[in-house]
Amino acid sequence: MQGNPIFTMKTFVALFSLIVLVASVAGAVEKPAVQSGNRFKIIQTTPPIYPIRMLNNGISSGAARVVLHIDTEGKLADSLVVAYTRRAFADEIMRVIKKWRFEPAYDNGEAIETVLELTFNFEVNGVLLVQRFGIDTSITELDHGYEYQACSLKKLDRIPTPVSIVSPTYPKEWVDQGIVGKVIVDFYIDETGKVRFPAAPVGSNPRLAGVAVAAVSKWQFAPPTRKGQPVLVHAQQIFTFGQETSAAPAKL
Repeated sequence: MQGNPIFTMKTFVALFSLIVLVASVAGAVEKPAVQSGNRFKIIQTTPPIYPIRMLNNGISSGAARVVLHIDTEGKLADSLVVAYTRRAFADEIMRVIKKWRFEPAYDNGEAIETVLELTFNFEVNGVLLVQRFGIDTSITELDHGYEYQACSLKKLDRIPTPVSIVSPTYPKEWVDQGIVGKVIVDFYIDETGKVRFPAAPVGSNPRLAGVAVAAVSKWQFAPPTRKGQPVLVHAQQIFTFGQETSAAPAKL
C-alpha cells in the first residue's frame, strides 16, 4: 500500500549549506544525509582566463555562476549556467570546468553525490572563485548588471504547467515505523521544461528525501516563459509525508 504526500510549489527561500542529490528510489533508501565535516573538494583546476573580447569592448569586470552535479566517483555529471553579466564570462567558465577534477563528499566512508554552486568574479588582473555548497537564494535578486539569470516563479508569465508529474513512493510501513515529516526539494526548470538538479537539504530524512528527489527528477513541464520568452526557473517543492497525507498532489 502506498500513500501520496501533499505538496505545493513555492519559490526558493532558504540557503542550503550542502545538498544531497539522489538519482533513484533504491539508492535513496540506503544513502544517508551528507555530514558537514565531509566536504567536497576541487582537487585540480584549469584557471579561467579573462576573455579578450571583453577587454576589447572596454569591459573590465564581470561575473558568472554555475551549478555542478558531482557523482560518487568525483566526475562532473551535469552543469548549468544560472547567471552571468556577459555571455563571454559564462563561456569561459564552461570551457575550463570540463577540465577540472573533483573529489566527492563522503558520509561514513561512503562517497555521495553532491550539488554545489560556484561564482566566478572576473577582474582584469585575475579571477576570484567563490565556492558555495548548495544553491544561493540571492541568484534571483541579481537584477543589476546581469544580462542573464535564473528567474523566480513570481516573475514568470504564469506558473509552469506540469506535463508529467510523478508522486513519491511512500510505503505504509514507513508510517508504522514513524518515518514521517516534510522534505523540501530544490530544483531548476530549464528553458525546455526539463527538471535540473533536484536536491534535498542536508538534515532531511534520507529515505523521505530519496523518494521525493527521485520523483521530482521525473517531472516535466511546459517551457516556462517570461514576457513570452522561455527562461530558466529556480523553484522549490515541499512534500509532507505522514498519516494525514492526501490521495493526490496539488496542482502546480
